[in-house]
Amino acid sequence: MTCMRAQSLITPFINDELNIKELEEFIEHVRSCKECREELEVYYALLTAMKQLDEDKNLSDDFSMELSAKLEKAQEKIIHIKFAYYRKKGILIFIIIMLAFFISFQYAFISQEKENPVTESTFKLRTEFQKRRYELIDIELKEKLEDQGWDY
Repeated sequence: MTCMRAQSLITPFINDELNIKELEEFIEHVRSCKECREELEVYYALLTAMKQLDEDKNLSDDFSMELSAKLEKAQEKIIHIKFAYYRKKGILIFIIIMLAFFISFQYAFISQEKENPVTESTFKLRTEFQKRRYELIDIELKEKLEDQGWDY
């Protein structure tokens, strides 16, 4: 995240208007960039003081400490949301695995039809062809032999 982008998110951060991704990037940048952290502290002190004055509340003594607490709270919120996200993913994967296990377990015990092995085939094309062929050869041979005067 650039400093320009981080500075444009200061007011939405103070007003709790950032989504989780923006909030995470913003906190990471503010923790690593001294200039943006100082800018955040100034804006936080000004906006919080103006809000407290508008609401007729006593002004806070340590805005820096409040800002640190707000940043910690935001960091905890990010961790909690990520944990919940991964926990949901884990539960979903666990449910899918268990469902697959039960389906495969149930399938293993379903009574299946016994296979009826073929002991004799009714498909006799090859043997019938061979038998006919020999019969035709015999008939032709017999006719030729008879034509020549031989007995078969």
